[in-house]
Amino acid sequence: MVAALACSAPPPPIPGAVIEATPSAVCEGDDFQTEVHLDSRGSSPTLTLVYSPPAPDAGELTYLWTLSGNVCLGLPSDPTPCDVMVDPGSLDPHNQMTNSDVFLTMSGLVPIQVSLTLTANGVSSTLQSTIEITLPEAGVCP
Repeated sequence: MVAALACSAPPPPIPGAVIEATPSAVCEGDDFQTEVHLDSRGSSPTLTLVYSPPAPDAGELTYLWTLSGNVCLGLPSDPTPCDVMVDPGSLDPHNQMTNSDVFLTMSGLVPIQVSLTLTANGVSSTLQSTIEITLPEAGVCP
């Protein structure tokens, strides 16, 4: 008797999300003065242990950012008060944050949790980060 084994292709690779926040903290009570740049252009369609730029034919990446707190997008439906104000240029036509970069300012009253869901070839991965609040020391803040 001969048994036939079914073989299937390996699962698609998991995308490697990268969040680079500059700066990674704002001063307590910043009052929306410091612009924070969230940059995920270092992300790759394939998760690797050592970063290497994605190949030109590696496939398309899609991005979806979410932020904690009272997030204001410049819409009449925005909550008050705002913890975060997202730059309108960071929004797509549906008021979603689906670009590789997001620019925002913060109240400086609470830290903000940042979540990036990266999708490539039908597979998604999510990475989280925090933009911290720093207490002013001798009048100097990051």
